[in-house]
Amino acid sequence: MTVQQKEMIVQDFEKYMQYTSQYKLPFTLERFATFATSLVNFYAGSNLISTGERKETALLLSRSFNAGIGNRITHEDLDQIADLIISDSTIDYSILSPIFSS
Repeated sequence: MTVQQKEMIVQDFEKYMQYTSQYKLPFTLERFATFATSLVNFYAGSNLISTGERKETALLLSRSFNAGIGNRITHEDLDQIADLIISDSTIDYSILSPIFSS
């Protein structure tokens, strides 16, 4: 994965975090998983990442989420969360719209 791809992923995560903060939306693990699943699938479908980069993207998003909650999630659990994210092929465009409208 390129540096530009990693920056894009982190920037999109940060945009979504700013959106949830601005509108006082709880950013739960469930909401994060829906967001991350949708973003990974959007990136893959748009050829912004390759199929082989889906797991790495999910891990980067999971690590970003974990950093935001004080690194309370273990590395093993982050790996399981990333596997869960890439196991789902859905895209919820309503959860992605805040990052693409800014």
